[in-house]
Amino acid sequence: MRPRLVVDGWGAGYRVTFDGRRQLTNLYLPGEIVGVWRDNQPSFYHSVMSVTRLSLIEFSTLPDSEIVQAECALIERQLENSIFRLGCLNAYERMAHLFLELGERLEIRRLGSRDAYRMPLTQELLADLVGISSVHVNRTLQQMRADKVIRLVNGDLSLTDPSALASRVHYQSLH
Repeated sequence: MRPRLVVDGWGAGYRVTFDGRRQLTNLYLPGEIVGVWRDNQPSFYHSVMSVTRLSLIEFSTLPDSEIVQAECALIERQLENSIFRLGCLNAYERMAHLFLELGERLEIRRLGSRDAYRMPLTQELLADLVGISSVHVNRTLQQMRADKVIRLVNGDLSLTDPSALASRVHYQSLH
């Protein structure tokens, strides 16, 4: 896969098992690079799908620059977060952790703030990102609303107290 820059929209990296189960491995937001790893090694472990209308620019190669290296380091931290989420946290904590990371990533790109942003993910996609069923996602979102941790209306997500939530779910900033 050649490296691509997401110009507009959201994409998702995924793998499908032989029996048809799907695991989303990462989300790609505007301004992020798809298909690159440190030292310009290609990313080989997943396919990419669009979550929303997606616009990409393809590169034949990327320059060895500080910007590319910083992007690769950010991707590594996101993957570490994903491993931590899936390996150590319960469903509620996984969802909260993901919402905190998305807020931080969108704020970095000036596409939202840590505590409020547009979130176009369906319950099915959230399920595939955090490794639970879509029914469990629905119950977890209802509980988060009841606890007044989030407000989710028509795809607009607000976190009521991101600092307290970050402490509760052991979230560490990407920077």
